[in-house]
Amino acid sequence: MDLYEQRERRRAKLVADTPLTDLGYFQTNNCRVLPNRLELLHHLPGRGIVAEIGAAFGSYSAEILARNRPRELHLIDAWDTDRYRVGMKEIEKSFASEIRAGRLHLHQGYSTARLKKFSDNFFDWVYIDTNHTYQTTWEELVLCDAKVKREGHIAGHDFCTGNVVRPMVYGVIQAVAKFCAEYGWQYEYITLESHGHFSFCLKRLGL
Repeated sequence: MDLYEQRERRRAKLVADTPLTDLGYFQTNNCRVLPNRLELLHHLPGRGIVAEIGAAFGSYSAEILARNRPRELHLIDAWDTDRYRVGMKEIEKSFASEIRAGRLHLHQGYSTARLKKFSDNFFDWVYIDTNHTYQTTWEELVLCDAKVKREGHIAGHDFCTGNVVRPMVYGVIQAVAKFCAEYGWQYEYITLESHGHFSFCLKRLGL
């Protein structure tokens, strides 16, 4: 079996192992479309307590600070591979003043482990951008259900079926749909960037 066949078998298994959920009308009827995830930051509550889960090199962190102006921004990332390890050092250098002021906080470790350490009802909103697998995204969403305030928001990146540049199947869409159906959340915003790596934003039903 060549590498292509091996990859296709792995892809097929991932698709087969990912559950599909039918959404109801009330999960989608209040959803609005935005042009990009920068615009999304203007529609999320400002001056709040925020988490970016998967900060990498801090490029979106800078946009959050500039456009949303949170009181506290907590960056959660493992920063444990050769590709991303340098990202933490770059963030520490670029945002030294925000860190000293207590506005920016770095939490190194896997997302699911680090999220458990926060108090319930702590965040005004979170933005998830980690490995995009179904299982990890599902676990992050369930944890955020407890960690985000009742009137808060859960947002995230790569709301798409996969990466076509480096072939990889994502499970974000499926995890978000199942989460909305089982935990009582609804779509609030979807972004429509031309590169196809959309973002989502959720709020609880009835709010």
